[in-house]
Amino acid sequence: MVDQSVVSSVKKYLCTLKEQGIDPCYAVVYGSQVRGLQSPLSDIDILVVSPSFDTSLKREHVNLLWRVAARTDSRIEPIPVGRRQYELDDSSAIIEIARREGEVISFA
Repeated sequence: MVDQSVVSSVKKYLCTLKEQGIDPCYAVVYGSQVRGLQSPLSDIDILVVSPSFDTSLKREHVNLLWRVAARTDSRIEPIPVGRRQYELDDSSAIIEIARREGEVISFA
């Protein structure tokens, strides 16, 4: 289970992304934060799932994800993933890991 402080940071991050024009459905936290292997210096690995990333991934979207992360919680390391991609992709190792071990965080 993900620590509540991490959940709060991710929710704040998603809300800020929405304010900046990206419409996230949810984030999926995976890695050490989910496995209980985190330390005070651990990053927060997340997939940002949004239909905005299904059609085309623009460099400005990636830059925005990282800028907002730096301002919200510098430990957040976002990876943009389209909603259809998250649901249907069977070739991405990161998506498969997130599906298996990840914890979904919605901003609502």
